Amino acid sequence: MWDQTYALSELPDDDETDEEVDFIASVLEFEDAFILDLCCGQGRHAIKLAEMGYSVIGLDSSSVLLDIANNSSLSNLWFIEGDVRNVPLQKNTCDVVINMFTSFGFFDDDENMQVLKSVASVLKPKGRFLVDYWNPYAAVLLDGTRNWWWVNDKILSLAEVKYDFSSGRLQDQRTIIDFENASNASMDKFTRDLKFYTLPELDVMLESVGMRIIEVYGDIDEREYDNNSRRLITLSEKVK
Repeated sequence: MWDQTYALSELPDDDETDEEVDFIASVLEFEDAFILDLCCGQGRHAIKLAEMGYSVIGLDSSSVLLDIANNSSLSNLWFIEGDVRNVPLQKNTCDVVINMFTSFGFFDDDENMQVLKSVASVLKPKGRFLVDYWNPYAAVLLDGTRNWWWVNDKILSLAEVKYDFSSGRLQDQRTIIDFENASNASMDKFTRDLKFYTLPELDVMLESVGMRIIEVYGDIDEREYDNNSRRLITLSEKVK
């Protein structure tokens, strides 16, 4: 249910997705590249990048979202189900890895490091890694927020957010009420838990797996990053 809810209600519209993809292409500076879209979801970036001529593999752990993504029939686009801590590709395969829409930090510190090690392994030397992340200073401000919305005319969702200042982790608890059967509505609860790392912390983590940050942005318009930025976007390069 979480994946279905995410697919229906939590994504930017097509115009913002186009802006994100234009940003990706601009900052990567590759005219021709083999791209891994890590945590690709239903493929909103992967599909558009493939339409631009890049060869793209989208990887996600959600079969629900991948079923949506696989509606595309582009010959230069593939989707695979897998674990981001152990990317099922050969070493030195990818020119670029992208990780968009705050899809890093799902695990504990050791396992989050394993994600970065896996990324470094599949990147070619001088390959680039783009991480699009909520600004951790903005994530703090979400603590205690509650928001109701209709996913569609049958499903109502409540998001309740808690931020743990001691661990830097944010818990996003969803209550999903399904009115498909009007006489007997169902209710489910799901929690998404993420660790938010600051820029200095990410710098140290990336350096430890053989990558160095070469650019930092505060949003997809390439503005300077500061504490008021909506996003923390890092572009790193594999050193060897």
